[in-house]
Amino acid sequence: MSIRAITFDFWGTLFTEGPEYAGSIKSLRNEILMDAASEAGVPAEPDAVMAAWRQAALDFDAAWMAEQVMTPFDRVTRIFSYLGLPYDEGHIALTTQRIVEAGLKGSLIPLPGVLEALPQLARQYRLGIVSDTGISSGRILREQLRRHKLHDLFSGFSFSDETGVVKPRPEAFLAALDEMGVKPQEALHIGDIPRTDIAGAYQTGYPYAVLYTGHTHRNGPPEPTARVGNHLELLLLLKEVIGHPPRAM
Repeated sequence: MSIRAITFDFWGTLFTEGPEYAGSIKSLRNEILMDAASEAGVPAEPDAVMAAWRQAALDFDAAWMAEQVMTPFDRVTRIFSYLGLPYDEGHIALTTQRIVEAGLKGSLIPLPGVLEALPQLARQYRLGIVSDTGISSGRILREQLRRHKLHDLFSGFSFSDETGVVKPRPEAFLAALDEMGVKPQEALHIGDIPRTDIAGAYQTGYPYAVLYTGHTHRNGPPEPTARVGNHLELLLLLKEVIGHPPRAM
């Protein structure tokens, strides 16, 4: 069966955060939380806010490892609890919105080969994204794609805050594939984490799963079809290694 589509992981495969995420955006998000604490009548010190943020991040990682979704709202709810703030759904929702949208004040950095390869791949294959999301929601990631003039190259999207499932669960991949009108057996997935991207693609029924190593290099089972450090290498891989000509759309 010919390969008709390619799905991509987002973080660590297509993009990484710019330096401002560790600086100005982190400070802005701390200020938003301090303002929220003051508005709730329980002022918080900067150290307490940072500690609550770190603990909620650890909770997120634990949930993700357990294949559970923690939305931005869920994470901010935990931060409120750690700071001893009263539970107010409306206040939490507004604070979450502010924290999420703070990410738009920063730029994401395309990883090697992304800007050059994706337009070429889109001429032959349907492209999709299968991404686990953290504090940046699918809506924010779509906007970042638009900023780099990449959004319209994709015809299927699966963001965990929208689908309610994370990789490696097959439902995460199928959400994008169904939107693209493609069967798993007709697709290739590329991502940077063996546990979620490679295992998940195989479990869903993909015949090919490629490990991207251009940002970080993670080892572990299962063995990918191939490894690439630049997305331009996909062009050669699809032509010579996999060797399936694209089917007419």
